[in-house]
Amino acid sequence: MDAIYVFAVLLAVFWILVNLFYRRLRLAESGVVELHSYVILVFKKGVGWAPRPSRRIRVYNAASTLLYFLSLALFTYSALASVLGRLRTGSSGVVVLVPGVNIVGVDLLFFLASVSIAASLHEYLHAVFALRNGVPVKSYGVMLLLILPLAYVEVDEEAFRKAGRGGRIGVLSAGVAVNLALAFASMLLLSAMSSPIGVLVTGVEEGSPAYEHGVQVYDVIVSVNGTPVRGIGDIPVVRKLAKPTVLEVAVWRSGSGIVNLTIPIGVGDERIGVYLSPAPSTWLISSLGASAALAAYRFTMWMWIVNFSLALLNAAPLFVTDGGRVIGELAGEKWGRVINAASLLLFIAMILP
Repeated sequence: MDAIYVFAVLLAVFWILVNLFYRRLRLAESGVVELHSYVILVFKKGVGWAPRPSRRIRVYNAASTLLYFLSLALFTYSALASVLGRLRTGSSGVVVLVPGVNIVGVDLLFFLASVSIAASLHEYLHAVFALRNGVPVKSYGVMLLLILPLAYVEVDEEAFRKAGRGGRIGVLSAGVAVNLALAFASMLLLSAMSSPIGVLVTGVEEGSPAYEHGVQVYDVIVSVNGTPVRGIGDIPVVRKLAKPTVLEVAVWRSGSGIVNLTIPIGVGDERIGVYLSPAPSTWLISSLGASAALAAYRFTMWMWIVNFSLALLNAAPLFVTDGGRVIGELAGEKWGRVINAASLLLFIAMILP
């Protein structure tokens, strides 16, 4: 908890300094740097890309809109299931991922890379659909939203308002559509990269029973006492075992195949002494090596998590999302605000601790 407080204080100090320097140096006058809502810093470059209408744009708009509504349905289902589940069981809310707090180490690098790719493609598709619908793109750039690096595209708002409603919805839906498509592609790739049996050993404690009896880093534990291991939860918790006892552990080891190990557990042992991760498939480990296979697996996992989360979050009818504007186009300004407010309450109920 102390780390969360320290991180929050440092983040607050950073944004206070950004706001002070932004005003003191009058950066708004440069036309290159903008600060919005105190925590959105934008660096942009004017481009003036001319529109390039496409004959097939109606088909693309329809596909984009369909993927948007699929994302909206998934958000609504997930939010309602979460809130109703909390009411029934009294469980805590959805875990909010915070870089530097509950995303650390190499996972932080994979997370930031995934966010940058997902956000850049999100904005790029907005720009492409705008141009294909006859709407000029005025500028592009990068932004920092609180702690997240994102891409930025600015279209000609007057031309956007003059585009047909189908075109406007197509442009607004494009970012959500590409994120959902990337999420499904990452999910399929992750499924192909995953091993249905086994968990990967990513570390072994020196002096532990596992260390003393031959378990090595990057072994894949496939069974314990003859029982297949399909997840980390299938590994026995040593402190709950009647001791002394013996664990018969089968591991898959690159270059050796299946290796059978006998690990005695003494009365004073509290844990077996291994750090575990979901296992990439053995063919991937054999092809790339264990370290590279694990990196590819975890990066693909973060691409799935980030793109799926961005698709659902941006599809949600909230005041600051693409979904909020789409619902405004369909329901009108008055009812759009009502729906946005209701969705905001649902979102808050979902993430409250």
